Amino acid sequence: MGGYRFLDSYTRAGILHKSTNTRLRIIGSNAKTAMGLVGCPWAILDEPGSWETRGGELLHDAIQTAMGKPGSPLRAVYIGTLAPAESGWWHDLIDGGSYGPVYVQSLQCRLNEDGDPEKWDQWPEIRRCNPLTAISPEFRKTLLAERDKARLDSRLKARFLSYRLNLPSADVSVVLLTVDDWKRALARPVTERRGRPAIAIDLGHGRAWSTGVAIWETGRIEAVALAPGIPSLEKQEKRDRVPTGTYQRLFDSGQLRVSDGRRVQPVSDLISFVTDLWGRPSTYIADRFRVNELADHVGGVPVIRRMTRWSESGFDIRALRKLALDGPLSVSPASAPLVTASLAVARVKPDDSGNVRFVKKGADNCARDDVAAALILAAGLFERSLPARRRWRSVGAIG
Repeated sequence: MGGYRFLDSYTRAGILHKSTNTRLRIIGSNAKTAMGLVGCPWAILDEPGSWETRGGELLHDAIQTAMGKPGSPLRAVYIGTLAPAESGWWHDLIDGGSYGPVYVQSLQCRLNEDGDPEKWDQWPEIRRCNPLTAISPEFRKTLLAERDKARLDSRLKARFLSYRLNLPSADVSVVLLTVDDWKRALARPVTERRGRPAIAIDLGHGRAWSTGVAIWETGRIEAVALAPGIPSLEKQEKRDRVPTGTYQRLFDSGQLRVSDGRRVQPVSDLISFVTDLWGRPSTYIADRFRVNELADHVGGVPVIRRMTRWSESGFDIRALRKLALDGPLSVSPASAPLVTASLAVARVKPDDSGNVRFVKKGADNCARDDVAAALILAAGLFERSLPARRRWRSVGAIG
């Protein structure tokens, strides 16, 4: 057929130009088929985020190894998405960017300062992230149809953000709060501080931040975070893959402090932080595993040990969703960016009985879900104290 020979089988596909012996070969994501790349000048690697997790990593390693062979002409071009997973070897690949023989390109929807993809449903932004629309009318129609459906269904929106705009976005069933519910809470008039607040504490270790969320009997919430001083905020931003300047803006606003010269934040620093802003609280609440550390620094204020089993966590999470949806949860404007950034990465895990549990990333987490963890505790405490809301000041340990 015009001087070409075609290869198309169950395991391989390719084209050979007979007169020049130029070959184009399709390689699957199974690394076994990628071994032995000798004399190959170019590897065009499409959609690394969609490669099978284990086999894809081995394929990537095989290509990197081939480029390191003496005299190898191989150059690699990675083009594609991060979605739908929020972690994986391809995130490190894209974060590292282009260098030497490697070119990396991933077109993502632009975010505003709060990390919100405001223009996700605007055609210019969709077109920028999907260059194929310039030559394919059929693809344009497909994207517009998917966009219109995503506007009406949060589950479809998550898929659209992941697969069309390269923003890893969890299914609505595993997000702590939907964007719409949180925006409803942000739009609610901020109530006044009344009485002494209850303060929920999440103590961080390693990469995690320590956080405090205060909630008043009016439903008003405020939040702060304490980060380790080592590494610097700039390096923490790069490690956590957030837009440059995000943590610095939180620091400048006073909602984030740093434990200078420390890799682990002292509990005393966090208690000093929250009492400087909110005064002596009516009570503290914290996860039972580290509550003894907290009790040594609170100066006699009652401390509630909260279990985080399925049933207890499910109650607290449902309470937060209810308060955000129907009120009276309101958010201090100064705290809104910090809480919003944390909720954007907060995830829950449902079980077969209809309960949900907050999923922390552990001591080495690279997602700022620490504020969300404290917010859940605060919402649960607020809901359990409903009958005694008017007697908030006189209540010692609620729940």
